[in-house]
Amino acid sequence: MKAPNRLLEIHTLYLRNMQKIKWRLIAISEIRSKKRTTSYEHTNIEFCVLQMRKILEFIAFSSLISDVDIYKEKLDKVEKMWNAEYIFKDIERIHHDFYPKAIYINPDTKEEWLERTDPYLKKEEFIVVYNKCGRYLHEASPFLTEKEIYEDFLSMKDNIFSWGQLIINLLHTHVIHLYNQKDLFYINMGSFNDDSSPTGNIFTLSED
Repeated sequence: MKAPNRLLEIHTLYLRNMQKIKWRLIAISEIRSKKRTTSYEHTNIEFCVLQMRKILEFIAFSSLISDVDIYKEKLDKVEKMWNAEYIFKDIERIHHDFYPKAIYINPDTKEEWLERTDPYLKKEEFIVVYNKCGRYLHEASPFLTEKEIYEDFLSMKDNIFSWGQLIINLLHTHVIHLYNQKDLFYINMGSFNDDSSPTGNIFTLSED
């Protein structure tokens, strides 16, 4: 079990990443609602794609942070890891249960944690979305027609907003089971309509 102060330090780093994710999701929402805009629709979509890619990277980095001492011990150069797909592959070999678990609080008991039933971004979908975003960070082929490029970008625009909702559902209230299986992080993101800070607690299973 990690020392309490070390757990708190890691939990604080995790919350910091959640805040950055929240800011980026809000930025995407502002583009969708036209509260913010660029002068060109393609750059609006490219901006959102970039934010989505970074959001996914923050989720991967957060998984790395949650058990960073274990991963430093078992993996080389964790400080230089940056590709979310490879981060997931590496840490899953060490800790299979690393991915955030979407939950909600039982409204009747106010205490019981239940698995979220509405759609959220599953681990199996994560890499698919990550790689699709990567493709749109590069310029389209000059051999495509403007119509083909435009239609492709419009389909990506729809994807970005649906993926954003899946991520909100994943992270809104979630838990992270740590490698030692005794400690877990409980995280609540709060409203995604404002920039209030995510909050959370550290829970440790009783020895009884």
